[in-house]
Amino acid sequence: MRSVLFINQYFWPDMAATSQLLSDLTEDLAASDVSVSVLAGRSRYALPEGARLDSRVQWRDVEVRRVHSTDFGRHRLLGRTVDYLSFFALAALRVAVGRRFDVVVCLSTPPLVAALGVVASWRGARFVYKVEDLYPDVAVALGLFRRRSMVGRMLAGLSRSILGRADLVVTLDGSMGESVRARGAHAVTIIPNWTDGESISPSPEAGRRYRSVLGASERFIVLYSGNLGQAHRFDAVAEAACELESSHPEVLFLFVGGGARLKELQEWTAGLSNVSFLGYQPRQGLNALFNAADIHLITLRDEMAGLLVPSKYSSALAAGKPVLLVGGRNTEMAQEILQETVGWVCDHKSREIAAAIRSGLGRGPAAAAREGRSRRLFERRYDRTHATTLWRRALLEITHR
Repeated sequence: MRSVLFINQYFWPDMAATSQLLSDLTEDLAASDVSVSVLAGRSRYALPEGARLDSRVQWRDVEVRRVHSTDFGRHRLLGRTVDYLSFFALAALRVAVGRRFDVVVCLSTPPLVAALGVVASWRGARFVYKVEDLYPDVAVALGLFRRRSMVGRMLAGLSRSILGRADLVVTLDGSMGESVRARGAHAVTIIPNWTDGESISPSPEAGRRYRSVLGASERFIVLYSGNLGQAHRFDAVAEAACELESSHPEVLFLFVGGGARLKELQEWTAGLSNVSFLGYQPRQGLNALFNAADIHLITLRDEMAGLLVPSKYSSALAAGKPVLLVGGRNTEMAQEILQETVGWVCDHKSREIAAAIRSGLGRGPAAAAREGRSRRLFERRYDRTHATTLWRRALLEITHR
């Protein structure tokens, strides 16, 4: 394995979850004497207006090239679609006529961009597909189109073709692994998404400082950090916040990030004194933010089980914090949370959510025990070094197969 190309719409310094994960992975591979390149776009997921993204840059021994895709942003569906299509078309041209690589790894942003891996395989590269979200199944579950519609059948056929042609498909858990096998993948390995255990680690002092800045030193913080997207639900969470406002005024729901459901959630919680919002935070400030929380909130529509895994889970465990998963009872994440006793799992019902939060109130021995279990589970399964080592082994294996 002499050279590896990673393809994803977003990359450093963008704060998209896939961008952060890919930055970690490419940095670690480049440090192990692998020639690593990244092909990304010029559009922004979570960068300030006017932020400059150069078309070519060397970052920590990683060669980064960006095609001149459009940058209408994620606020409107049409603009987001044009950004996707322009990136796909220009990246396809680069893959078809540009430099050849030994291995090409495609993520799933934008959806089905892994078709570019098939193009690379025609030129002799090994093709690896890292499945973050399983399309078009996610779009069908969200009601964007019907499975048996012309669009649904066409995209399902394309997905099967891509999965079947991949030399290796990497999924985030066993359920996703079963899903891709059922759709034609013949070589599958499971490598969960990770967090850098040195950058994010238990730090009560950092948490206290962040609380002080927020003016919430005495509050019990329930934190949701990341994308508030279509795959998540917040209706019951908003109702739980309303129920707890008067009975437990010490509880503060803090939502950090953005996404398609942000405005909707803000409307539902307008006027509540126990709900606050912040925009995306710089990566260097995440350790303090995650340590400021008492409970990390994760929501998932039940239809998404086996189709995606929220990346914020590993970050919560890295900070040694308990997790409250709302929805997704049938997921492996839910089973692990209960088996490892690192948090709570409940349905999209406000009473269950409020009850789980009440049971977690306080910072005594029980809370300390949960936090210790969370960090130990993280170190066993979700630490960056462990995950990127598995990636290196997998890439070496397919090149010597």
